[in-house]
Amino acid sequence: MGTTNFTLQGKKLDTGQDSVVSGENQSPSVQDSPNSTSGKRISVLMTDEAAELLQYLAETQGISKSEALRKAIATEAYFLKERKNGSQILLQKPNEKIREVIFR
Repeated sequence: MGTTNFTLQGKKLDTGQDSVVSGENQSPSVQDSPNSTSGKRISVLMTDEAAELLQYLAETQGISKSEALRKAIATEAYFLKERKNGSQILLQKPNEKIREVIFR
């Protein structure tokens, strides 16, 4: 299993998640190091709840908040692209039926 990658405006993005589609043949992502100083520095104003969720994502994955935010953005962009192409996002909890995830 490879990591889930997709291309957006000519740049390959890595969601940081393992691919769940069996038989997928994907090459590794070629990208700048996440710790690289190249890139754009931005300031983001977020609610306390969003800041707590970002902290949770970083802590549970053992990564920086910047890396957690990059992964979250890449994952959201991946889901958006897939939905625009007619894909459904499905979720199955243990011992439960498969359900479609509806995005607002």
